Amino acid sequence: MVEIRVLRYFLAVVDHGSVTAAARAVRVAQPSLSRQLHNLQQKLGVELFRRGPGALRLSVAGERFLPLARDLVARADQASSVLRHLARGDDIPLTIAAPATTIADVLAPYLAGRYLRSGLNDIIERDTRTVYDVVQRGDADIGISTFPPPGSMETRVIGRAPVCALASPEHPLAGQTQVALADLVRESLILMHRNNAARLAFDTATAGQGLAYVDPRVVSVTSVARALAASGQGVAVLTDQPLFNLIRVPIQIPEGILAVTLYAGWDPDHFAAPAVSALVDSISDYHRNVLTPTAEITIADPLHTPDRP
Repeated sequence: MVEIRVLRYFLAVVDHGSVTAAARAVRVAQPSLSRQLHNLQQKLGVELFRRGPGALRLSVAGERFLPLARDLVARADQASSVLRHLARGDDIPLTIAAPATTIADVLAPYLAGRYLRSGLNDIIERDTRTVYDVVQRGDADIGISTFPPPGSMETRVIGRAPVCALASPEHPLAGQTQVALADLVRESLILMHRNNAARLAFDTATAGQGLAYVDPRVVSVTSVARALAASGQGVAVLTDQPLFNLIRVPIQIPEGILAVTLYAGWDPDHFAAPAVSALVDSISDYHRNVLTPTAEITIADPLHTPDRP
């Protein structure tokens, strides 16, 4: 049987690039750490590292073993954490991975409003497309993203966030309750790059109606898009909450209000599945009842696949 302690030594060597640096990091004498690694390789029957000058490099077997070792160590840490909290009578601490916009507009207000009904320990910021990778590595318990989780995960829809035109108070759009997509495409637009969920929904809806926009200003950070809109340089298309006194105007498409779907995904065999499900339900209730309580408005997501939840 391989000890978790030895797996930590292996990971330290991988992360620090040498036995010497790893020994310092884990506070173990170098000869002892080298001996433990040698014994590990003998027990596994493979060489985990390539021999050669410079930093240690993983062998093919080492590359295959690395994610398994990380998963085992992460699960051991989770088990220890859960047992400590259970011994104290605390809620099981859970970690969520989510994009910056979801953290700022959904999760942070959820925490600030004291709606939390289950043990949320931390929130990790990750790109929309890598959220579920973090969950699969065991670094987070729940992933929340505008992309659906892999089919192997338990899935739930948190809610749907309207994609809005953000305009300065002086802009003609600021006086409108909604703006038709056909009218919006004629404006000077400030858009995010194409990996942004609001941009993807906007482009999909535009193409679906046979519309086109000309020469938008494309930026990488939503706060920059909002700052440019506030300075009168165009209309930003985002799901983000407005800053700088911007006016948020929902975008009308034939099916309703343009929106993106927010999904939650987690391991169906999670050791604390009831606690995970309760936390997701709590966030979903908050999103539905507090953030988007306008049930009379049809919110349509052109990216939402009907056969997914």
